[in-house]
Amino acid sequence: MTIPKTGQLDAGAPDAASSSQAKQCSTSRVLVIGAQGVLGRILAQEFETAGWAVVRAGRRPDPGVGFRHADLDEPETVAAAIGAADVVINTVPDPGLTAETMVLDRGGLLINVSAMPAGAGRRLRHEAGTARGTVVMNAGIAPGVTNLIAAGLLAAHPQADEVELVFTVSTKSTSGRAGGDFAHRGLTTAGRHRTKVIPLPQPFGPRRCLGFAEPDGGWLGSVAGDRVVSPYVCIAERTTHRAMLAMNKAGLMSRLPRAAFGSPPSPDGGDASEEPVAHWVAVLRQGERLAARTLECRGDYRCAAAAAVVFARTLIADGAGSALPRGVFDPEDLLSLDGLAPALREHGIAAVNQPVTTSRAEPARGSMPARTTT
Repeated sequence: MTIPKTGQLDAGAPDAASSSQAKQCSTSRVLVIGAQGVLGRILAQEFETAGWAVVRAGRRPDPGVGFRHADLDEPETVAAAIGAADVVINTVPDPGLTAETMVLDRGGLLINVSAMPAGAGRRLRHEAGTARGTVVMNAGIAPGVTNLIAAGLLAAHPQADEVELVFTVSTKSTSGRAGGDFAHRGLTTAGRHRTKVIPLPQPFGPRRCLGFAEPDGGWLGSVAGDRVVSPYVCIAERTTHRAMLAMNKAGLMSRLPRAAFGSPPSPDGGDASEEPVAHWVAVLRQGERLAARTLECRGDYRCAAAAAVVFARTLIADGAGSALPRGVFDPEDLLSLDGLAPALREHGIAAVNQPVTTSRAEPARGSMPARTTT
């Protein structure tokens, strides 16, 4: 069974759909696993603002109202916590995939926003068996909304043989331990990465970007098919970015210490940062860019949380009349950007068309090959 992708909804008349979704989520309960972390705290606040009944879950004692003990190393605590939730949001990059496996076995809906290695999703699909629940992996901003942009561009340009992605990041953005681990893992997969000049919009501008997490293929699932997926990263702070490029040229990226990515701030302190974000997605044919779009917003964690609320609200509404398909999915398997665009714009998240030249894009430099997702 499949549900209609949101792109099939009437995007020109969002009021009725928004009213239906608001009514649905007003009675919905969400469990946020990892709510004691930075991203989990922001997610819980975003769901509360959207009118959901929020249950925070974590492994440390917490006297706060609406808290449940849930330690992913103690499956019985997870089972007790997820039982009454309409949606489970997991912010914890758990190698054991405890919560995901439990939802697949027992039923329900889980949305994972932890950006685990792409292999985790493939392994979960392989081990899912006869699923009773629905798990959506990589459902944040990047990966997440970037997947939907890529799917839309590939649908419009099926002749494309390459997907090019750039994740823009800032050393001044809100981040936690998992965010630092994510950046460290993506940059240390090789001693030397490919580099390429990408015409990013302001405030970044054209920048030589650095290959990033190549084995994960931009976290694109089956939508990429057998196309090459070329992921890069651009660090907003130019001095830091130049230093990374120098280390890359020297072949030292795999030696970057984890300490270089900072210590996480206090999870209960301050508002989410609002640094400029301009993630780039382009499709190419024989080195020539056919089309490009940027995902633009302010604040990576803030917008990742907002996107997760939009995903959850839409999936709950779509599954109200007929059951959600069961198994493991990426966002682009169930949703499309067209239908989500109005709700995302309410949170300041927009996909912006970028001009492309008719000449071939500069070829990537370096010995690290682009990876496919297969």
